[in-house]
Formats: sequence, structure tokens, C-alpha cells
Amino acid sequence: MISKIHSYKVIPSTNRIAFELAEAGASHGEIVCAGSQTEGRGRLGKRWLSPSGKGLYFSIIVRPDLPKEDYAKITMTTGLAMAEVLEELCGAAVQLKWPNDIMLSERKCGGILCEASLDSEISERRFAIIGIGLNVLTEKDDFPEELQASATSLFIETGKYFSLDEVRNRIVEQVLRVLSTLEQEGFSPILRQWASRDFLEGKWLQWLTHGGEVILARAEGPDEDGRLLVRDKDGKLHQVLSGDVTLAGKHQKKGAVRDEHGSSSTPDPH
Repeated sequence: MISKIHSYKVIPSTNRIAFELAEAGASHGEIVCAGSQTEGRGRLGKRWLSPSGKGLYFSIIVRPDLPKEDYAKITMTTGLAMAEVLEELCGAAVQLKWPNDIMLSERKCGGILCEASLDSEISERRFAIIGIGLNVLTEKDDFPEELQASATSLFIETGKYFSLDEVRNRIVEQVLRVLSTLEQEGFSPILRQWASRDFLEGKWLQWLTHGGEVILARAEGPDEDGRLLVRDKDGKLHQVLSGDVTLAGKHQKKGAVRDEHGSSSTPDPH
């Protein structure tokens, strides 16, 4: 359950404030929320658009009973929890794009940015910050022109007006519940449910490694450690722990490889 809400009208980043609060001893389940962010971030340093009154921008402080190596699974655990809530609210299928994107109608409506403090050998002092950005009431014209084809919102998809506080609280409560499942039952039951919503499965991807190499491969889904498995055109299997992954041609069919590849990457939230 939500233990405390720290609410701000405008701040640079909810993750930044939450991290400071956690270092000062904030408890499991406290959240930091903002009406707007001036320095919202996504994965790989990308910027997250945070228009006031249109979306949710919040961070959850969690202190899970997990070994250090399992903290990397919190992002996918959060994605599953968000999908379950949004499916109930929207009455539509939600897909999950590895590792942190929330998709409706093949367009991005939200995302997750997790950060952790794992240096302490005392488990009670470790924590993670789950940053969530979600387009709720955003209209098409609120997005920059270059994002209008790849981004969406709950309002665009349903035509319904949602209470931002209600959506936020339902997401937080479900995230904490599914995180408890991770603690008690491990990652396997979460992975099964996540895989049933896998947006990338069977699709050809371009993977930009940290070394700057571009690899063309087909997605085979995440493994038990949360790493994305991809198989290149020579049949070699790769494990992707992190890196920039985009579709190799938005409408490409399974098994087909083009000589030219267009990116269909979507905006990165928080």
C-alpha cells in the first residue's frame, strides 16, 4: 500500500527527489509525484515529455526483500503490473516492449525508469526507485509532430477522461502487489504473464550494442534473468542486457529480412 505521497507542482525529476528521500530513510511504498517535470528522463539519457495536467509522472520508493542480482527484474515486474491495470481501465490489450515500454495499439503510451542503490551490504539499506511516465489525457496535438505517429495516450485510445490520481494509485498498489509476488514466488510467474504481452516476439530488430556495433536479429523473448534473447541471421543467439533496440522495419513480417531498415523507435518516458 502507498505509505506516503510527496506531491510537487513542478520539479526537475521525480526520480531525483525520490532517490534523495530514500537515502534519507524514506520507507517502502512512498511515492513522489509531479504535475510536470522539467528534466524528465528515459532510458539511455532520452528526454521524456511531461506536459502539465496531461500525464502521470511519479516515482515509487521500494525496499524489496531481494538479492542484488534480482533488482534488474523490477522493471519488467512493474511493466506487468501496469499492463494489468491499464487493461482493466481501457478494456484493450496492452503490450510490453522490452525492457520498459508500455504499448497500446502498437504505439507507446508509457514507460519505466528504474534506478537502485545496492552498495550497502546491509539489505535493509538497499532500495530501488521505480520512475513511471504515462500519457493519460494527452491529445494528439500535444505531442511534437515527429512523435504523433508513434505515441499515444489513454484518452486517445478510449476517448475517456480519467482521474490522474485514481490511475496513479491503482498502478502503485498493483506494482507493490506484483513486486511482492517477485519476492515470494520468484520471477517465473511474472515472466510467463509478461511474455504473453511481448510486443517484440518474433520481430526483426536492430540492436545497437554499447560498443557501437549494429546487429540485425529476431527477438525470441526475455530469459529467466530478464535479458532479451535475439538470434541473428547466421543463427547465433545473443543475450541483450541493455542497449538501444528498435524494430528493423515497422511492418516487417516474421522471417523476412530487408536490405534497408527503417527505425520505429518510440518516445522514451519518465
